[in-house]
Amino acid sequence: MSMLDGLRFQLYRLTHRREIEQEAEEEIAFHLAQEARQSAASAQRVCTDQDHQAARRHFGNVTYYREELRRMGGHWFLDELVQDARFAARSFRRTPAFTLVVVFTLAVGIGANTAIFSAVNTLLLRPLPFLEPARLMNVSLSAPAVGSSRARTDVLWPYPKFAVFRDGQTAFRDVTVWSSMQFTVRVGDDALRESGEFTDAHYFPLLGITPTLGRAFLPGDDHLGGPHVAVLGDALWHELYQADPSVRGKMLDVDGTPFEIIGVAPPSFRGLSGIARFWIPLYAPPTVWTNLVSDPYDNRHHVVARLRDGEDPAHAKMVVQQMGANVDAAYPVRGVRDHHMGAIAFELDGLRVDSRIRRTLLTLFGAVGLVLLIACANVANLFLVRASGRRREIATRLALGASRARIIRQLLVESVMLSAAGGVASIAVAWAVIVLLGNFQPAQTFRLQELGGIGIVNTVAIELDGAALAFTAALAIGTGILFGLVPALQATREALVTAIKEGDAPPDRRRRFNTRSVLVTGEIALAVVLLAGSGVMIRSLERLLAIDPGFETDNVLTMRVNRAPTWSRDSIARFYDVAIDRLARIPGVSDVAMIDCPPFAGCGGTGVRFPDRVPVAPELDPVAGLHWSTSTLFNLLHVPLLRGRTFDTGDRSDTRRVVVVSQSAARQFWPNQDPIGRPVAVNITGFDTAYVVGVVGDVRFGPINAPPQPDIYVSYYQAPLSFRMMLFLKTRGDPDHSVTQVRAALKEVAPGFPMYEVTSLSSRVASELSYASFSALLLSIFAMLALTLAVIGTYGVTSFVVAQRTRELGIRSALGATPRTLVRMVIRQGMTLAALGIAIGLVLAVVATRLLTSLLYEVRPGDPATLVGIVLLLALSMLGATWIPARKAVALPVVQALRAD
Repeated sequence: MSMLDGLRFQLYRLTHRREIEQEAEEEIAFHLAQEARQSAASAQRVCTDQDHQAARRHFGNVTYYREELRRMGGHWFLDELVQDARFAARSFRRTPAFTLVVVFTLAVGIGANTAIFSAVNTLLLRPLPFLEPARLMNVSLSAPAVGSSRARTDVLWPYPKFAVFRDGQTAFRDVTVWSSMQFTVRVGDDALRESGEFTDAHYFPLLGITPTLGRAFLPGDDHLGGPHVAVLGDALWHELYQADPSVRGKMLDVDGTPFEIIGVAPPSFRGLSGIARFWIPLYAPPTVWTNLVSDPYDNRHHVVARLRDGEDPAHAKMVVQQMGANVDAAYPVRGVRDHHMGAIAFELDGLRVDSRIRRTLLTLFGAVGLVLLIACANVANLFLVRASGRRREIATRLALGASRARIIRQLLVESVMLSAAGGVASIAVAWAVIVLLGNFQPAQTFRLQELGGIGIVNTVAIELDGAALAFTAALAIGTGILFGLVPALQATREALVTAIKEGDAPPDRRRRFNTRSVLVTGEIALAVVLLAGSGVMIRSLERLLAIDPGFETDNVLTMRVNRAPTWSRDSIARFYDVAIDRLARIPGVSDVAMIDCPPFAGCGGTGVRFPDRVPVAPELDPVAGLHWSTSTLFNLLHVPLLRGRTFDTGDRSDTRRVVVVSQSAARQFWPNQDPIGRPVAVNITGFDTAYVVGVVGDVRFGPINAPPQPDIYVSYYQAPLSFRMMLFLKTRGDPDHSVTQVRAALKEVAPGFPMYEVTSLSSRVASELSYASFSALLLSIFAMLALTLAVIGTYGVTSFVVAQRTRELGIRSALGATPRTLVRMVIRQGMTLAALGIAIGLVLAVVATRLLTSLLYEVRPGDPATLVGIVLLLALSMLGATWIPARKAVALPVVQALRAD
C-alpha cells in the first residue's frame, strides 16, 4: 500500500468511525457465535448458554479487544482529545475570572497582529489585481542630475517620445499609455469634478480587465479625430445612472464635449491611478484639451508594458535603456547641451507604495508582534499560578499511572482552547483597528507613489479576508502552544511524594519565583522598546506641530475652481473678478483671495534668470517655486510683508511686470543686498524682465518637514490662468458652515460651475501631519497596551509571591518588623525585577529605534530625554504594581497571617 493509500485509509477510518465500530462488533459476535457452535457440534448437542459462556472465556477479554481495535484505528487519540476538551471547559467554568482575563489579553494581542497583517498583506504582499501581474513593468524616462536638480527615474512621457519607444522596442508583447486627469462632468445644471484617465485601446486588454457591461476601446478608436467614447467606472455608473443596464449609447458631458458611453468597468477596478471614475481615448480628448499627442515636450503620460512570453525582466530593462538613447536622439532636450535623457523600467509591483510606507508597515508589524509576546508572557504567568494550585491533582494523576506526556497534552489542550477563544474574540479587535486604518485618507496617510503613478492599493482596501483569518487561526494555535508549553512542562516535573504531601504550596519557591521573574523581566524589557519607539515618534510629531508654516489657518475655507464654460479664455480675469466680488458679499465672509497652488501641495518650479547679471547655461539657472496669486492673499493668510509692497489693483496685464519674492528667495538670489527693484526673469510669457516690488515671509508649499524653498509670486491679473485656481475665503466663524452659501453664490455667477476640493485650511494642515500622527498614534496605542500588560504581569507575580510568603510576613511581624519594613522588603524584590527589565529594554530600545530614523523629524533615535521619561513612567508603574499587593499582605492580622497555608 502506498503512503497516499495509507493516508486515504486512515482518513476513511476517522470519518466513518461508526460504520467501522459496527463492523468490528459484528465480527466479534460472529467469532463468538462460531466458537459456541463448534463447541456444541463437537459434543453433538444443541448450542446452549454454557457454550456461549465457554466461547467468551476462550476468546478472551472482549472489552480489551474493542479498545485495541479503537487504538489501532486512531480513535483513542480523538477520544482523549474530546475528554481533555470537556475537562478543560468544566475547569474554565469554575474559574471565570481567569478565563476572561486570558481571553481578553489574547484577543488584544492576536487582533492587533491580524489587523496589521491585513494591512501588510493588502499593501505589500497581495499580487496586483491584474492578469499575470508579475509580467507587468512600468517604463519611465530618466534624467541626470543637473546643477542643483537631482537625478530622476520617474519622468513622465510626452506622447511622441512614447510612440518612438513603442514602435522600436522588442522586449514587450504589448505597451499602453495613460494619464490621470481631473475633468468637469456635467449632469443637468450640476457640475461634478471627477478623476478620469486618458488611455488607448491597449490599456484594458494589457491589464486583463474586461468590462462587466459593453466593451472597452477598440483599435479603431486609436486615431486622431476618433470617436468620442467613454468607459464608466462602476461607482459613477451607480451614482449618475442608478446602474441602468441600458446606459450604453447615452452621452456623458466631459469638459463641454459629449462622449458616448460604450461600457462599464468592473466594480473593483479604479484604474492604475487608483482614483479613476471613467476612461476616455487619448486621441479624442475634450475640445478644451490640446497637444496631448503632438507636443514632444509635454511630459504627462505613464507607460506600462507586458513582457513577451519567455522574456527575462533583466533583459527587458537592458532593452529599455537602449531604447532610451534612441528616444533622446529623436527628441533631444531643447536648449540644454550635454543633457541626455534615458529610459528605465521597473516591475509594476515595486511601485505600489514607496519605501517609507513599507518601513512604517513593517515597523508596526514588529510592534504588534512585541505586544503579542508580552501577552503570551502574561498568560504564561497566569497558567503558572493556576498550575501551582493544581499540583496535588497533577501529582495524584501521575501516581495513578497517567504518563507525563498525557498530562502535558491535557494542559496544552486547555491553553490552545483558551487561545482559540481569544482568536475568535480577536476578530472584533482586528475589525476595529482596520476601521481605524481606513479612516485615514490614503493619499495623505499612506502616500502612494504618485510619481510612479500606481495608486491601486490603499488603506480603504484593507479587509479581513481569507488570508487574514488563516493568519489568525495559525497565530491562535501557535500562541496557545507557546504560552502553554512551559507551564505544562514545569507542572509535571515535581517529585510526586513532595507534591502530594505539600499540596498546593510549591516546595521550591525560589525556582518558581525565578521562572515568573524571567517572564516579567522580559515583559518589562519589551514594553521599554515599544515605549521608546512611540516616545520618539511623539517627540517627532511635537517638532512637526511646532513648525511655523508661514501663514495662519484659522477660519479659512479653501476650494478649487475652474473657468465656467460660458466664459471665454479672453475673459478669464473678468470671470474671477465677478466670482470674487460675489463671494465677498456672503454674510460672514471677511476677505477673499486666490492662488494657483495651496500650501503643502508641492507646487511646480521654474528656472530663474537675472537680466542684470552675466548669463549662465540654462541648466545652471537656480530654481524657485512659481505662484499666481491675488493681492489680498498675503493679508488673508497673515503672511508678513518684510520689505516693499505686495500687488495692488494697478498691477494689470498692460503695466510693468512685477513679482513678490519670499524671504528665502531674497536671501538666496540677492545675499546681503536689497532685492527691491531688481530685475528677474521667469518662464511666463511677458515676464522676460520683471521687477521685485516686495519681500514676504516664507510659506511652506512643499512638505512641512522640508525647509522653505525660494518662491516667486506673480499677479494673477498680469498673467491669468484658465484652470487650477484655488479660492481662499476668510470667515468670521467655522468655515465649514459657509460651504452651502458659497456653492449657491458660485452657482449664481455661472450655472454648472465646477467647485471641488472644498475643505478648511486647518484640515489641509492636519492632513499634511496625518502621516506622522498615524504612526505616532498606532505606536502609542501598542506601547500603552504593552505597558498595561507589563503592569498587570508584575502585579500578578507580586501578588502570588506575597500570597506564598504570607506566613513568613506574619512571623516577621510577630517578631517586631513594622509594616513599613515589610512593604519595603516586598517592593525591593519587585523593583529589582523592574530595574533589570528596564536596563535590558534600554539596550534593546537604542538599537530598535534606529529603524525609525527615516520617520523622525529633528529627533535622534535613542533620544535621552525620551528614554529618561520612559524610565520614570515605568518605575512609577512598577512601584504601584508592587506596592498594592504588599499593602494588602501587611494589612492582614498577625494571627490570620500565621494560620495561612
